Amino acid sequence: MANTIEVINPVHNPNQIKIGDRTVAFMQSQTKLDEDSKDIIIEEAIKILSHCTIPGRKGHITNIAVGYVQSGKTLSFTTLTALAADNGYRMVIYLTGTKNNLQSQTSERLRNDLKTDEGDDYIIVDTNESIFAVDDIYNILETGPEVLLFPILKHHLHINRLADIFSAPTLVTKVKQCGVLIIDDEADQSSFNTYARKNASKPEWEEDDFSRTYSSILNLKKSLPSHSYIQYTATPQAAFLIDSNDILSPTYHTVLTPGKGYTGGKFFFKNQDLQLISIIPDTEVYHYKENPLTSVPDSLSRALQEFLISVAIVVLIQKREKYLSMMIHVDGRCDTNIKFATWAQCTKQNWINALGGPADDFGTQIVRDSFKPAYNSITKYMTDIPSFDEVMGTLIRAMVRTKVHLVQSKGGTVAEQGISWESEKGHILVGADMLNRGFTIEHLSMSYMPRTTKGKSNADTIEQRCRFFGYKLNYIDICRVYLSTKSLIEYNDYVDHEENLRAKLNQYESLAEFSKHSNAMLLADTLNPTRSNILSSKLVRSKLSGWKQMISLDCYQENKQRIHDLLKSMDGKFKNCPDYDGNIIRNHRFAYVQVDEFIDFFKHISYGDVPNITRRNITIQYLIHLRDSMNIKYVRLYEISYQAKKLDDLRSHKINDLRNIQAGYAKNGSYPGDKEFKEEGTVCFQLHHFRVNQPMHPLNNKDIYNFCVYYPDILATSFVGTENDEDDYDDTL
Repeated sequence: MANTIEVINPVHNPNQIKIGDRTVAFMQSQTKLDEDSKDIIIEEAIKILSHCTIPGRKGHITNIAVGYVQSGKTLSFTTLTALAADNGYRMVIYLTGTKNNLQSQTSERLRNDLKTDEGDDYIIVDTNESIFAVDDIYNILETGPEVLLFPILKHHLHINRLADIFSAPTLVTKVKQCGVLIIDDEADQSSFNTYARKNASKPEWEEDDFSRTYSSILNLKKSLPSHSYIQYTATPQAAFLIDSNDILSPTYHTVLTPGKGYTGGKFFFKNQDLQLISIIPDTEVYHYKENPLTSVPDSLSRALQEFLISVAIVVLIQKREKYLSMMIHVDGRCDTNIKFATWAQCTKQNWINALGGPADDFGTQIVRDSFKPAYNSITKYMTDIPSFDEVMGTLIRAMVRTKVHLVQSKGGTVAEQGISWESEKGHILVGADMLNRGFTIEHLSMSYMPRTTKGKSNADTIEQRCRFFGYKLNYIDICRVYLSTKSLIEYNDYVDHEENLRAKLNQYESLAEFSKHSNAMLLADTLNPTRSNILSSKLVRSKLSGWKQMISLDCYQENKQRIHDLLKSMDGKFKNCPDYDGNIIRNHRFAYVQVDEFIDFFKHISYGDVPNITRRNITIQYLIHLRDSMNIKYVRLYEISYQAKKLDDLRSHKINDLRNIQAGYAKNGSYPGDKEFKEEGTVCFQLHHFRVNQPMHPLNNKDIYNFCVYYPDILATSFVGTENDEDDYDDTL
């Protein structure tokens, strides 16, 4: 490879990205790639970096890179790291996942691919290991050429720790001068949709690990005056459907090209030459309530036989691969995983015992003959096929050297450091969500996946289960996938959607342009694009019913300006509420605001905590539903104590006791209380303007606007949800 790389098709490059020594060195180390593949990877990395914030320039941007499942996104962001290093960026942060083994996996790949232990180009920083991280980081940024790499867990404690380090007085000025990339692997996990559904029966959203993690990402972004947040995902539906004003909503996108030899959705589901899909009969599709199987289904036995024969042929006889793997993914329940893992282990052991008997034993012959259909099936596309007798002669050894792994956090058998793949000839992994994202199943050749839902499946969810995609041409002849009929239809429809989506994305430079053609998000009737419409009956009746207060001290200055602009635009439209003895604290006014106009205003109100951000976004979705389904055209806006203009005239609240900003009723009957100012026919918003009364606090004597929202019970009662909350239950995390 030459010392310089020529990009054949120049891309958008306003920042004049250069290809330097670090990028060239990394590309030279990728000996399995041909020159054309290297050029494509470089070209796409240039496109991503060209839309990033220039080092030292104040500002931030969020962009997204869209790949296929198991197609090599890590290679892309490692190339991006090298290219960023060549262009003046001094720090790259990787949000690697929620498990320690994923952080270790990313760190090890960076260490090997960028040769961090061999030169002066990069340093991997582990902020958990040093209490002197601030000094260490400052000294490198001040004196050395190295680029600092921070692979950290996507967990609030780890992210906040890093944000605190960057906010240290010693580093604040230095960090302002640095170009920083934040790379979020599997970024579609950072979605409000999952959080919004949690504890749907409770009246309020509460802080939990998810919300704290999201808040910590906001803190990290705030600590970095000049940064770019790059999302990597194979399932971008949630990112594209999130409100455009959300801080994690991307501006620009890059569609990543898979490498040569990639076997993805088109290969498995649209292949006319190789039939790699087998159907699990409906009677064998396990469901813990509706179809709780009590014995090993025939389809699982057949899949196990085909896999074990594959191990015997490909690993022991032909020695094409050092080992092979099988995945069993049934549902999200721990007890189900244990049941299927036990079935796999016991079935394998029974076969070992039976085949180990005398050759002329009738029982041994029956078990031996039962493997003949599996042998015929798995050798269908194979060349240089060993005889059935030769295979059966090695089958017991193949089974003995195949290990069953229970992959789940509760009672699982896989250690934190992961699986030692080369220690056995075969691996059978049984699990659920821990097999979905980030967990690489090496040399996966057999997938048994009866998992499905009773209603429509979500496209992004089922796609993330496709661990059987990847680079498998060397053993594609023995790759098989067992699915239900429903899942097969859904995957076929998803492949059409995915290719259409990628084609549309390639036509437009920005997501703003793409959004004008949002029909690219449409799927067949069998699928939802994502859990974008998250309004369930349970959620609406519990969280969108009655009075809710959105108390927040965040972003009060920018919110104040937006509220002033709204009030100015509505001058002359307000009507006075009943007068209460001329008391300006108790006298209010109201106006009707068109739903679309209010949504456009409300989506720009900023919050720094996840519960309020979630309530804002869910309220907007609810208003859209009411507008479209119930023909509600207006919301009612109350300006509470609107005559109080001077700071001293405002109601005052202490921060330490800021749990209720609505005044109660007067015992003498002179005032009914703030909660009586509402209407039952539409959603009502009260705008409260108050003064902070907290001496010695930075916000003391600051005036702040907050909202209280009234969701009429009659609207909640009439709402009919469309989803079954028990579908695809998961308790493995």
